Amino acid sequence: MGLVVTGGTGGIGRAVVERKRESDVVFSYHRDEDGASELVADTDAETATTQALQLDVTDADSVEAFAEEATATLDTVDGVVHTVGIVEPELLEQSTDDQWSRVIETNLIGSARVARAFLPALRESSGSLVFLSSVGGTAGTVDTSYAASKSGLHGLVRALAREVGPDGVRVNALAPGPVETSMNGTIVDYLESTAFLGHENVDTHLPTYACAPEEVAQSVTYLLDSSFTHGEILNVNGGMHFR
Repeated sequence: MGLVVTGGTGGIGRAVVERKRESDVVFSYHRDEDGASELVADTDAETATTQALQLDVTDADSVEAFAEEATATLDTVDGVVHTVGIVEPELLEQSTDDQWSRVIETNLIGSARVARAFLPALRESSGSLVFLSSVGGTAGTVDTSYAASKSGLHGLVRALAREVGPDGVRVNALAPGPVETSMNGTIVDYLESTAFLGHENVDTHLPTYACAPEEVAQSVTYLLDSSFTHGEILNVNGGMHFR
């Protein structure tokens, strides 16, 4: 299996790469070149190879170059897992257009760029495209810019699933709740500093508040492998949000 993972040096992206050791993997990093080299050393093997490439999802040329090199490296692109995302939490009245633009550009437009770049290869393989979203996209937690970007991603997933499903390409998203990553630390600090109602009134229904990145990677694997799951936003949030 040939797999592409964007954001491979992040908590969830790294967990996906480590879980798919049996696959040939190309993953992206943005600035953490040392972390990327470490991950390649940890996962590259005789039976499956791992390669790291630089990627900036806010740059269309960077996305196209990444897709071209990744496609040329892998025999087939059977799956693409897009985990890149940012959060810049702020109350709406204190937020700026620049802050909104950065979040939307990265989380939503960047997702569309990655999908567009890899769709030809995924059509050839009848492959699977998995986006990383958030409970914020359905429950409105975190803050307005992040929630809006992830809610928009849900619309992208469902519309794209209708568009490319007839071509054999499966499109889904994973919407985790709190995950033990550095990004979650930023979110929790913001929620506690503002006494945001999403933090006070929306909680998991399990003894633990957050899960490990490996738990999310397990669910990513399900979406990659399931042949009849399509257009789905899969919640992995400990009951924080029911549908």
